[in-house]
Amino acid sequence: MKRSYIVYTTIFAVVSGLILCILLVFSKPETLAQIQETFTKIETQSKHQAAVKQVPPSLPSSIPNPEEPLIKDVQQMLYDDSIGSYLVVTEDYHFFEVSGTGERINASFQLKNDGKLLLAGLDGMALVDGETVALLTSNQILVTITRKDGAWSEETREKIKGTTIRDNFHGLGYDAEEKEFYTINNIRSLGRIELTYFKTKQDEIKIDPDATAKEKKKLKKKQKPPYLTVVTRDRIDAADGMRADAKKAFEENFRPIGLAERQGRIYTLDSDSLYLYSIDAKDKTITGESASPKVYGAEGIFVQDNELFALVETDKFSSRSFTPID
Repeated sequence: MKRSYIVYTTIFAVVSGLILCILLVFSKPETLAQIQETFTKIETQSKHQAAVKQVPPSLPSSIPNPEEPLIKDVQQMLYDDSIGSYLVVTEDYHFFEVSGTGERINASFQLKNDGKLLLAGLDGMALVDGETVALLTSNQILVTITRKDGAWSEETREKIKGTTIRDNFHGLGYDAEEKEFYTINNIRSLGRIELTYFKTKQDEIKIDPDATAKEKKKLKKKQKPPYLTVVTRDRIDAADGMRADAKKAFEENFRPIGLAERQGRIYTLDSDSLYLYSIDAKDKTITGESASPKVYGAEGIFVQDNELFALVETDKFSSRSFTPID
C-alpha cells in the first residue's frame, strides 16, 4: 500500500509538472509565434524543394572541378532563411538561387536591361517575404522579383519618387509591419547620414458624398495609380559613449557597405576604416566597433542563421566568398 502511494504520488507530481510547464511556456505569445514561424519555415522549405525538383536547372547541378566557380562576378547576395538558399545577382544581372550547401544552382533567370527603366549598379537587395525579393539600383529603381512553383521572374520595376541628386543610397531593408523599404542615405554634400524610407502610396481623391453618380465616376477617372515614393527621412547621429575612433571615422569618412537587419537593429560595414556599425532606428543613433576579422575590400553584408557575414570575394561565388564578422 505504501509503495503504491509513493508510485501514484510520483506520477501525479510528474504529470502536474509537465502540465504547469506547458501552460507557463506555451502560453507566452512570443513562444507561440516562434513555434509557428518554425513550422511555417519547414512547410515553405518542403514546398519549395518539391517545386525545385520539378523544374530542371538551366545550368549544371554540380561542378566537376571544385576550383571552377559556380557563379562568376557577384554583385549582390543574401541568404533566404525561409528556403535555406542563397540568392545571388551577378554583374550582368543574372539572378541565381543556390542551395544552402553552395554546391547546386536550384534556379536562375536573366534580368533584361532594356526598355524605359534601364538598370544601373545594385546598391541593395532585400527579402520582402518568403516568395519576394527586391533589388535597389544606384539610379534609384526598385526591381521586384517573385518566385512561383520554384521558378523566379521579374514582377515590377519602378522609379522611386521624392529623391534628390544628393541622395546616395547604400543597402536595402524591408519593414514588414509598416510595409515599407528603407536604406542608409549618405548625403555627403550636407554631412548628413539618414535612414530614408519609401513605400507604395496612392493619393486619395475627395469625393463629395452629395455628388451625382456621373460626377463620382468622372472624379474616379482622375485617380492616379499607386506610386513608389520617399515617405520619411530620419537623421542618424553618433550615440553617446561611442568609441572615439569609431565616432571620428563615422563623422569624417563614413562609407557604408550595404545593410543587414538583425534583432531590431540595422548593421552596416565600412571596409575602408574597418568598422562594423549598428543603428538603432528608434533612437536614431549609431554606434561602431572594429570589424573582426579585418575584412578589407568587403562588398556587402548579410545575415545567415542570425550571424552577420561580409561578402569579401565577388569574382566568384563559393564558400570562401563570405566570412562571419561577429
